[in-house]
Amino acid sequence: MAACEIVDLIGNTPLLDLTDLVEPGSARLYAKCEFMNPGLSLKDRIALHILDTAEARGQLTKGDTIVCASSGNTGCSFAMLGRIRGYRVTIVVPESCSREKQTHIKSLGAKVIVADKDKYMDCGRDYARENNFFDVDQYNNACNPDAYYETLGPEIWRDTDGQVTHFVTTGSTFGCISGVGRFLKGQNPEVYITLAEPECSRIYEYYYGKAVKKQGSKQSIKKASAIEGSGKSAPTQCLDLSIIDEVRKVSDWDAVAMCHSVVRAKGLLVGGSSGLNLFAAKQVADNLSKESMVVTILCDSGVKYLSKLYNSNFLAQYDLPSL
Repeated sequence: MAACEIVDLIGNTPLLDLTDLVEPGSARLYAKCEFMNPGLSLKDRIALHILDTAEARGQLTKGDTIVCASSGNTGCSFAMLGRIRGYRVTIVVPESCSREKQTHIKSLGAKVIVADKDKYMDCGRDYARENNFFDVDQYNNACNPDAYYETLGPEIWRDTDGQVTHFVTTGSTFGCISGVGRFLKGQNPEVYITLAEPECSRIYEYYYGKAVKKQGSKQSIKKASAIEGSGKSAPTQCLDLSIIDEVRKVSDWDAVAMCHSVVRAKGLLVGGSSGLNLFAAKQVADNLSKESMVVTILCDSGVKYLSKLYNSNFLAQYDLPSL
């Protein structure tokens, strides 16, 4: 395929057959290789759609400043597209953001502000408002799920010839699961949607009606996860709980062990959220017949986490499985 610009390479990622990871006679398992987007993650999709929409609405003109609160990948995508389209870009990241993602952002000419992990979203919003900059607000921006509804959902349906029966993915903004889930259920209401989340996240409690709300204070995630870009203490405006059929918990240990397993078995170097997705998707597939088809997402590249998930010192520090 010939491409005129790097943005032409966003989307239409390969669908990889990983059925040999599941138990014999179980469901077929496939994964969309979102690490093959030019920004090395699925977040290129929402960055492009948010920018296109803002420009069409007259909210952005060349030379303006874009502010994005991000655990890293969306920041990388906006840094890339901002460089291409002539915008100044500031990315506000939590302290947990890997140094690889921070370097990726800076290398594209964007400014990085590191904030407390519980306050970085508020920090980004306040910084944009105080300076009258364009706020991406990816956690509450309707363009986020719409981007996946218009691109990733149709691609999965097309690539599977409409045979997909189950879709499994984790989330942080939850735009992907909401947009893809809405599209797939629009094609076939029987498609089963599973949200996979780290143990420390709280969406499970919200979904099953067990959340305890403390008046006058925000809930916080009980402990930090080694998996970046997954889980939240409360639903975002992008999360459509009505399209979700199940929330499934996955431990950091199982997610990281899966990352290491697919490196050894498949030569696939992926991030922690991809390992989380694969572990949950395999659990789902192992309990289905071969007539079923489970699709999940390989969200980003493992090169973004070489200092963490693929570093023996980091793994030992957090009591995670060794390489």
